Amino acid sequence: MQILGNIFNAIIFVSAIGGIFCVLSLFINHILRCTLPLWFPLCGMILFCVPFLSPDVFLISPETQEWLNGFYIACWVWVCGCGILFVYDTIRSIMAKRALKGYQICSTERLNALCLQCAEIVGLKKVPALYWGTLDNPICVTGAIRPAIIMSKTVIEKLTDGELSAVFIHELTHIKRKHILLERIYDYVCILNWLNPFAWIAKGDFSLHCETDCDCNALKFSQGKVTATEYAAAIIRLLELSTVQATKPGKGIGALSFVLAKRRIKRITTRTSKIRDRMITVILAVSLILTVAFSVQFSREHFYPYPAYHTGTEYGAGYNE
Repeated sequence: MQILGNIFNAIIFVSAIGGIFCVLSLFINHILRCTLPLWFPLCGMILFCVPFLSPDVFLISPETQEWLNGFYIACWVWVCGCGILFVYDTIRSIMAKRALKGYQICSTERLNALCLQCAEIVGLKKVPALYWGTLDNPICVTGAIRPAIIMSKTVIEKLTDGELSAVFIHELTHIKRKHILLERIYDYVCILNWLNPFAWIAKGDFSLHCETDCDCNALKFSQGKVTATEYAAAIIRLLELSTVQATKPGKGIGALSFVLAKRRIKRITTRTSKIRDRMITVILAVSLILTVAFSVQFSREHFYPYPAYHTGTEYGAGYNE
C-alpha cells in the first residue's frame, strides 16, 4: 500500500500541473485566438503523466509514511476508477474491431485509385484499406496500429474527384502524422487522471488541434495539387451532405460542428505573417517554461523531504507525539 500511495501521490501532482497547463492552453487558444501548433498540446499531455521535479526531492519516499485514512480511501477509489475505465476502453476497442470486420471492403476502382494517388502525394508507403461503414461521420480513420478508412457510401459517391482528393489527403495526413495513435495514448492518460475533469477537457481540445495540424500539413503535402480554396470547399461539401443525410434527431452536423468548421476554413484561407507566428511561438515557449518552473518549485512542497521541513514533523512509522 505504501508504493500504491506514493504512485497516487505522484498522479495527484502531475494531474494538478496538467490541469494548470490545460487552463493556460485554453486561454491562449480560445481567448487570445492563437492557433496552437501540435507540439504545445502534446506538451500538455506529457505534463499529465510525467512529473517535473526539483533535483533534490524524492518521488518515492524512502521512509514509511503514515497516510491518512481519507487518503487511503481516495487512493482505492482512484484505482477502482482506473480499472473500470480500462476494462470499458478494452471492451470498446474489441467491439470496434469486430464492427470493422463486419464492414464491406470498398472495391470501387475509382476510389481505390484516388486513395493510392493521394497516399503517394502524402508520402505513405502503405495504403490503408477502404471500408463502407455506417458511422455518423461521412469518412474517418480508425485503428492506431493498423489504420483503415471507413466511408459512408451515400456521401462519398456524391463527391467529385477533386473533392475526394482533398478528403483522402486529409485522412491520410491523420495517418501520416500519427494523430490516431496520439489520441489513443491520450485515452490512457485520461484513465490515469480520470478524477481531474481538465484531463478530459484537454483530450477533447487535443483532438481539435489534431484537425488543425492535419489541415496545415495536408496542404503542404499536396504541394499545390489541392489548393486551399478546393480544400475548404471539400469541407463545406461534406458538411452539406452530412446534414442532408441526417435522418435521426440529434444526428449529423450540429451548430458546434459548423462553428468549428468555420474556424478551420478561416485558418486555411487566411495567410499568417511570419512575425505573428514567431511571437506566438515565443509566448508558447515562455508559457511552457513557466509551467515547468512552477512544477519544479511546487514539487519541493509536495514530495519528500520538503513537506516534513515545512510542517516541522517527520514522515515516519515511529513518530509519536
